[in-house]
Amino acid sequence: MILVLSPQEGLRKRFEEALKAQHIEVAHAPDLASWTEQNSLRLPHLAILDISHTSDAGAALMEELDQTEDLNMLWVLMVSVPCTINHRIQSLRNGALDCLAADVDSEELVLKAQRLLGLCPRSKYAPPAEMTERERIVAMIQKSLRQNINVESLALALHMSRSSLQRACIRHFKIGPKELITQHKIQQAMRLIDLGSNNVASLAFTVGYSNVNNFISAFKRQTNQTPKEYMKTKHLLEEAS
Repeated sequence: MILVLSPQEGLRKRFEEALKAQHIEVAHAPDLASWTEQNSLRLPHLAILDISHTSDAGAALMEELDQTEDLNMLWVLMVSVPCTINHRIQSLRNGALDCLAADVDSEELVLKAQRLLGLCPRSKYAPPAEMTERERIVAMIQKSLRQNINVESLALALHMSRSSLQRACIRHFKIGPKELITQHKIQQAMRLIDLGSNNVASLAFTVGYSNVNNFISAFKRQTNQTPKEYMKTKHLLEEAS
């Protein structure tokens, strides 16, 4: 997965469209703090940092990444306008793998990203690496999604005490394990709706709810919409496009 950080919405969307067109998973945010607040369940393998608005060729951004748990070993590709030889040299000195022009051709961007993902130690295209604690927690939730997983069973599967799991979730996700499990279930339900699922009872079962009303309540707490309202919104947006 590639994380695109840029205050320029147009650049974020252009990069996202180019990468997703080649089936590369993408997350994006205006800055690192905004991405962290999203409580993303997936850690990126590569970051693309827009340094056009900086005066230090991204040095402060790199330092911010270094100080963020789980991201201090992240591979970084920088983009800038302009992208002079001095920008590239300074970017390399700051720890980036390369610096491209922000108006880089989409094909060049994709080829560069694919090449780096293929080399990245934590990429799905590379040989498996030992999972971090954060990744183990998320992987176990994903694996047990349809089994009505709860905090006790998650802790048992991870060979952790309930208190250790609580501390780990607060440290990595800023929320407790119960909230994390619910968040992941609802995100999966939203993805299934996006793919065309329109049966609320079936959705509830698929993401591990035996009680449909509990699923509807949890969905509304997470999204401020019921599943039916979310389906209707998606349908209207598709008709408008």
